[in-house]
Amino acid sequence: MAALTRPGNDSDHNWIIAEVIHYDRTSETYEVDDIDEEQKDRHVLAQGSVVPLPTMRANPETDPEALFQKGTLVLALYPQTTCFYRAVVQTPPATAADPYLLLFEDNSFPEGYSPPQEVSQRYVIAFREPK
Repeated sequence: MAALTRPGNDSDHNWIIAEVIHYDRTSETYEVDDIDEEQKDRHVLAQGSVVPLPTMRANPETDPEALFQKGTLVLALYPQTTCFYRAVVQTPPATAADPYLLLFEDNSFPEGYSPPQEVSQRYVIAFREPK
């Protein structure tokens, strides 16, 4: 699952891959572990701060509405990391096995975006502004 954490102070938001350890029905909170081997932080988060990752791939041939279209702002796992970042869909998958081609927001490039990066459908979710 993707989990929104606030390490250190409330203005610093990070979306990470996390594993659910426990769900408390009374308080409607999730106890999650960061899957990053170096971090291994545990967080207690409200329901609105967790997003399940897709368990199945969408097939554009049979269900094109299930995919994010070109130009859509999404959250996606940046390659070789365990964090989700804002990205724009450059090319949606053409088949169920294809990844998205995404442009990640990155101010170190003159255009403000990284070169196109492939990201598996499993790690692309709807963009959510932190509250």
